Amino acid sequence: MNSPLKSNLERLECHFTWDLGQNRNELLKMKRNMEDVDQETCTWLVHYYNLLGYIHQALGSSTEALMNLDKAESVIQEQGTEEAGVRLQVNKANLAWVYFHLGEMEKSKEYLEEVERLQGMHPAPPGCTLHPEVSGEKGWTLMKFDLSKKHQAIDYFKMALKAQPDRKEWHKGLAMVMNMEFAQSQFTPEQIVEQLKIAHEKDPNSLLLHAHYLLKLSENTEREMQDLLERTLETGNLEGLHIILRYYSKEISYDKALQIAERVQEKFPSSVLASKLLANSYKWKVYKMEGSEEKEIFARKAIKLYEEVVRHNPYSYKAKIALASMYRYVNNMNRSDEIYQQLLSEIKDLSPERQQHIYYNYAFHLRDCRQYDESIEYHMKVAKIPSDSVDKQKSMKILQKTVEKGRSRHCEEILLILERINISD
Repeated sequence: MNSPLKSNLERLECHFTWDLGQNRNELLKMKRNMEDVDQETCTWLVHYYNLLGYIHQALGSSTEALMNLDKAESVIQEQGTEEAGVRLQVNKANLAWVYFHLGEMEKSKEYLEEVERLQGMHPAPPGCTLHPEVSGEKGWTLMKFDLSKKHQAIDYFKMALKAQPDRKEWHKGLAMVMNMEFAQSQFTPEQIVEQLKIAHEKDPNSLLLHAHYLLKLSENTEREMQDLLERTLETGNLEGLHIILRYYSKEISYDKALQIAERVQEKFPSSVLASKLLANSYKWKVYKMEGSEEKEIFARKAIKLYEEVVRHNPYSYKAKIALASMYRYVNNMNRSDEIYQQLLSEIKDLSPERQQHIYYNYAFHLRDCRQYDESIEYHMKVAKIPSDSVDKQKSMKILQKTVEKGRSRHCEEILLILERINISD
């Protein structure tokens, strides 16, 4: 390989210069999720195509990577904003890397020279180690990956905003990542609401941002949320629909949220997202019903939709877990166990947080099957994984209660696990 060229490419610090540590299944799942995005209504197209380019390159599909990077460049040129020159730096740096991996050194060198020319025309502001366009693009990419990567995204968005405090893309990215569950303990509710407000004001066309902002306000917002729902139905942009449904289920009723989900799915019957959200609504209806004969009816409705979702996206482990839980409610424990066995057979390829989520849910499946000792063993597996997730905290509470009762043959081992966790903390 051409070492001087590679060294020069590594200095660019764009998408293809660093390993995100994703395995093939993770990348395939993300690719399928990205393909579900409606490109006509997407408000982050440049990031979308650049990220798809990265994913295809990581999967070894250089032709697809080039095609998506070309689309990103077309969008930048069409937008014709004053940032076009700096935005092309990231895009052309990625193109340089793809051609490098293809072994087309002359083309790679040409793109590298073009990037260096653009850097000379649009240098990084004083005091910035990276151009804010590079920092912000990294933030968008990292936000889509696992927990540790999302933490880094916050830093990159803040770095970009120091240099470009009015840039709406960086405000939107920071607001989205601050509002994620893992990050909420790092910020006060007021800080999150303020960042969502700023991002919404700078990008009022983002229905997703608007929905998040209204949900956080959680007061006197029903009229605004209804208006947002009508805009969603009118435009077909469903990216904020899950937030709208969360609002209605939390502030109005689960039945109202379910009615809305049915209305959306009826209007967009070919939308996998609409089907998944309606399946989720049926699932929560089942969870909330007590001893009703209708429970099985709604569980079967959810099963039909989840099966469709899983066929479309076989890498969606959350949809599979939901599907397994619904099969329990129609007394088909064999099918439920079959789904979990498949998930467990593939678990080594998943991130620590996803492994914990599967183990945690399987523990409850085993409990429902009256396999109590085996259930505790899977909560122990959750606790042993170093990553500090919500599922781990919940499993640890169950293990603590198990020790307090003192009836499990695993009590001694559980104490050792809890002690090790406390020491490491």
